[in-house]
Amino acid sequence: MTSHDTNEYDAQKLLTDLNAVKRISPEFSDLSMDIQDVLKESSNPSFLAALLYKLVKEREETNRVLKSLEIKFEKIQEMLTKSPSSHTKLEIAVLSEPDQHIMQMVTEQGMVSAQEVQARLSYKGTNAASQRLNKLAREGQLKRIRSGRKVLFTR
Repeated sequence: MTSHDTNEYDAQKLLTDLNAVKRISPEFSDLSMDIQDVLKESSNPSFLAALLYKLVKEREETNRVLKSLEIKFEKIQEMLTKSPSSHTKLEIAVLSEPDQHIMQMVTEQGMVSAQEVQARLSYKGTNAASQRLNKLAREGQLKRIRSGRKVLFTR
């Protein structure tokens, strides 16, 4: 028995196995038609060369898409590291609920004080409100403006 006969036997066995799969899973059968075509033409060197050429072209296209995605990802990383103080609505959404209320107040009113935050969030004293506002200022979410004895916070 030559090696060619062995390959033919393996191909026949595979086709038989694919027929069994066809009975079990018709969806896979549609996909296996390509495999059957390749098996029939596998001894043709021109066909194998065309198949390899197609594979190389698809790999090049995949690499081009991946390179494009890599460039976009690098730009996003660069934007995030360059301007940590510029925040979007998405970043505001990750703030705690009281901080989100404070940011909403600042958006609506333009400026807020610890007393206004205390009243809106029903804190007992201004200390908790002041701490929250100062934390947001340290994170770059708000700017602190002193107006006499009063400290106002704005974007």
